[in-house]
Amino acid sequence: MKNPKLNQFEKSLVGHLYSQSRIKSDQRVIIAVSGGKDSMALLHSMDKTAQMLNIAIDAVHVNHHLRDDSYKDQALVEKTCTKLKINLIIDHLDPATKLKGESLEMWARTRRYRSLERIRKEINADWIFTAHHGNDQIETILLHLSQGTGIHGLRGIHDIQGHILRPLLGFSRIDIDQYAAEMNISWVDDSSNADETIPRNYLRRNIVKLWEKSDPNLVKAFYEFSKHAKDADEALQFAANMFIPDIIKQKTRVSIKLDEVRLLAIPPLLRIILLRELMDSAEPWRRFVYSGLKTFFKSADTGQIFQLPDEWQILKDRKQFILTRKNLRERKPITVSPKIKIETDDFIFLWKTDCKGQSFNSDRKTEIIDASKINQTMILRPWEPGDRFHPFGMEGTKKISDYLIDEKVDRYTKDNQWVLVNREEIIWVCGRRISDKVKVTPETTQFAELSFLNNVG
Repeated sequence: MKNPKLNQFEKSLVGHLYSQSRIKSDQRVIIAVSGGKDSMALLHSMDKTAQMLNIAIDAVHVNHHLRDDSYKDQALVEKTCTKLKINLIIDHLDPATKLKGESLEMWARTRRYRSLERIRKEINADWIFTAHHGNDQIETILLHLSQGTGIHGLRGIHDIQGHILRPLLGFSRIDIDQYAAEMNISWVDDSSNADETIPRNYLRRNIVKLWEKSDPNLVKAFYEFSKHAKDADEALQFAANMFIPDIIKQKTRVSIKLDEVRLLAIPPLLRIILLRELMDSAEPWRRFVYSGLKTFFKSADTGQIFQLPDEWQILKDRKQFILTRKNLRERKPITVSPKIKIETDDFIFLWKTDCKGQSFNSDRKTEIIDASKINQTMILRPWEPGDRFHPFGMEGTKKISDYLIDEKVDRYTKDNQWVLVNREEIIWVCGRRISDKVKVTPETTQFAELSFLNNVG
């Protein structure tokens, strides 16, 4: 059994992990190891300190296959883990999965963290450790400052984010360089780190490196600044959440209706923080989002839409704003039958046959119809352009698009409207109006009750 003597770097690491109050005995930790100096230093230091912390460690190497020589990184990590007797898991990414318009850096980051989280769940680990350090924090804050990301961006890299913990944020690049030299640690240099067209590399080589020479306390200063920004951001989040119950008029899984008067009554920055909270947005927003939203709230006309990050958008609709997430998934038709409950993320549909007849029902979410005029199976589907139906109590047919406009249905709700189809004929604009052709009459002897309820979040 190992009983290593710890050097100052390793003692500081143990002290930092204990101060987090998150690391507990018998936990299992994944070390994300790229093969670069920072992650190799983290791997070696955790190998030395795991016994004292009484935790188990595994290493994970994600090969992005972005460079022809990426196999060198993988080979070094394999060799090191074999020498240290640390279990290693290797995962491979395919650059061909990058979406059109998606930056290579964002693709790599997103897929890497997705891979690490999947492996964490597979092996039932408690934490994922990454090797981000104090100089990374400086670079990130400066980048966010240049992008105008507001207080949320000035927090920089979060020390704890979900199951991710970054134990080296209080250490400088110089600390890691000295530790790697003292322990004779091998690593692989990523050739892309020399490319100064990449903003982070430019900052690192031309600003942070020179700044740190003249101010040895720079890393500590930014570490403290990050914590102050975190405190301020959390205070704003708390304040925004105090207003949310009074501002929300209605909330479903895909849309949130906000009272215009109450929303506009709070300060502009708090208004934007409130939106971020409702969207559960993790990434910092850039200045064009902040400035665009301020203009939108000040002068938007009814029907105007502002595109937000993470596939969200906000609509100005008469005396309210509607926040919604774009529905990117294909909504396929659903075959429905009596007594079989249909429940989706958006709605619940139920068709009952054991009901008493009545010709009028004020609740549009539930309708009584003449069951003798329908089949034993029908189709539930989103409405389509050109769809028509015969509205109850009216003569002739009407386009569903025109009917929804007359009903003053907002654009988002209209896009998510479902219809019930019997023998290729629409008998119900769900939750709104049945067709005159299935109405209950004095001659009706068979009844069916249809219910369509939105799933409220």
